[in-house]
Amino acid sequence: MTTSRDRATIDILVSSVLFAGCNIAWRYGSGPALGIVGIRVAAGAVIASLIGRRQGAGAWTAPLRVASGRRAVIISVLGLIAAGTMFRSLDGPLAGLAVACVPAVALLVRDRSGRWATAAALGSSLVAVIGLLAAAGGVGRESISWGAAIVSLLFVGLEVGSLRTSELAVEEGLHPTAVVTSSMVVGAIVLLPFTFVLNLLHDPGAIWGAIGAALAVAVFGTIGRVLRTAALPAAGVTSVAASSQVAALFTALGGIVLVGDAVSPASLAATVVAALLGATAVVLATRWRLARQPRLADPLAGADLLGPHPDGRIV
Repeated sequence: MTTSRDRATIDILVSSVLFAGCNIAWRYGSGPALGIVGIRVAAGAVIASLIGRRQGAGAWTAPLRVASGRRAVIISVLGLIAAGTMFRSLDGPLAGLAVACVPAVALLVRDRSGRWATAAALGSSLVAVIGLLAAAGGVGRESISWGAAIVSLLFVGLEVGSLRTSELAVEEGLHPTAVVTSSMVVGAIVLLPFTFVLNLLHDPGAIWGAIGAALAVAVFGTIGRVLRTAALPAAGVTSVAASSQVAALFTALGGIVLVGDAVSPASLAATVVAALLGATAVVLATRWRLARQPRLADPLAGADLLGPHPDGRIV
């Protein structure tokens, strides 16, 4: 029998692997980043709505009626834009460095997860940064533009902000899938006009490549967000942020296998160690938090992707 602790841990780690699939899919699409993000959130809104219907998550507008829900939705949409821009436009080391810093910055939230989980999360960032420096050893500082560095910093801040506001919204009783669906719908309303302008008017032929990449990102990313958002209260912001190192590892492996990326032995070893520390942080934090507050696992009960609809209907 799977316990709530195991369920939270598994959901977070599975979502990390799904996010790695997103990172790889971003690299295949053609066209401007905003164009792909617009299609991605529109497709994500459909997928999240179907999942929410099966779960009985309620209307996607529900989070917009609550202050914590509105904050979570707005910051999540901004985070989606930053993520799409970063993975489409930055080189591997700088994008990896941004991801590596997410757990360390998440510690500023002071969302208690226990000393050992905190140490593992901080260690995952430290090791990942060392590996990235080794990977970028032969690259001059002038190769990194100020604009790219600013985008990476924005990504880190928005990612941590999205985790924290989503956690608070779910703790206040909002259904995690409703929060995700609302973010996708609002994102589609805001970004789809840019998609049509940037793709259809600027380069009509690019729309098909953009659609292919966006659909792949939408499937992986939306399911990943549903799993991660439901498990956030049980594990805490810091440990969930540390799980990004697991996504970084599978992104690197996917890049090597699918895209032919080159990687140094030192940086790959550091990525593996950072991922192990990140996964350890998730396990230790979830144990620590649920031992003290078992009710933090309550959102998981209503966010089962494979279980039946709450009233028994087949939908």
